[in-house]
Amino acid sequence: MNLDELIKELNNLYGFDITQRVRQRQYSYARKVYCKLAKEVGHTLQFLGGKIGVSHDCAIYHVRTFDTITHSDKVIFNKIVRQFRLNVDLCKMPRKKRVVKQTTLKPQNKELIKEITQVLSKWETESLMQFIGTRLMPYDKLIKATKPQIRSQKVEGAKLKRQVKNPVLC
Repeated sequence: MNLDELIKELNNLYGFDITQRVRQRQYSYARKVYCKLAKEVGHTLQFLGGKIGVSHDCAIYHVRTFDTITHSDKVIFNKIVRQFRLNVDLCKMPRKKRVVKQTTLKPQNKELIKEITQVLSKWETESLMQFIGTRLMPYDKLIKATKPQIRSQKVEGAKLKRQVKNPVLC
């Protein structure tokens, strides 16, 4: 694989020139993908860095910090590996597991939900959408953001050994 072809394909996939000296994150991540691919194929750090206008130590940095790239950059990395049929391991992208919380409702909550459903079923779609956007979602955010109040522990007062003259204290 020719490095010029790799640069051309990465420029095409990213939609910008990765050889530009720009410090924006998207450019940096694109250079990380390039350096990792070129290093895995067997090019020297000095040679691959020279193609994009960075020194060999910058190329080392890009290869070592490759794991910090985003999911979309890993997709592009895997696409290039497959397209050029490179003998390089694909990036592992963990799949998000959906955790479904099963909660059992209390009998009184079931009744409340039934009542709410009966009321809302009579409303028009526009009214429901407005209610969800202006009332329900803000209230839900409020509930999630509110910390539960800490209940203070009951502390017993001091026990008096002898009677006090002040009637308030007795």
